[in-house]
Amino acid sequence: MSLVTVRTFTNPWDAYIVKGRLESEGISVFIANEHHIWVNWPLSNALGGVKVKVPTKQLERAEKIIELHMVGGYADFDNEKKIEEENVCPNCGLTEYSSHYPIPKLLLVIITLGIAIIFPIRASKHKCLQCQQRWTY
Repeated sequence: MSLVTVRTFTNPWDAYIVKGRLESEGISVFIANEHHIWVNWPLSNALGGVKVKVPTKQLERAEKIIELHMVGGYADFDNEKKIEEENVCPNCGLTEYSSHYPIPKLLLVIITLGIAIIFPIRASKHKCLQCQQRWTY
C-alpha cells in the first residue's frame, strides 16, 4: 500500500481535523511530520508542513471530501442534527416544552456560589406541554 500526500498544513491541529473527517468517511489516513512540528513549530516551513497522506486508491475520493470540508460543506451538518434531537419530546415529538433547573444543582450553586461561575448550571429537565412526558437532557 503506497501513500500519497493529499494536503499539507502548517498546524498539526488542522491536519487532525481533516484526518477526522476522512476517517469518518472510511478513508485510511496517516499524518507525517507532526511530531517534529509539535516540538519545534518553526520547522513547519522547513519540513514542508504537516502532511496528510492517504492510500493511492482512495486519493480521488479524499480530495473531494477535503475540498468540501475546506469550503464549509460540513459546517452545520452535525449542529443541526443535535439541535433537532434535543428540542423534541421523546414521546409525542412536540417541540413545545417547559424546562426547569434540577433542585440538587440549584442547592449546590446556592451553597457554593463560586462554582456556578466555573461550572454553569443549565436547565436539563424538560416537560412536554401536550402529553406531560418528562425527560432529561
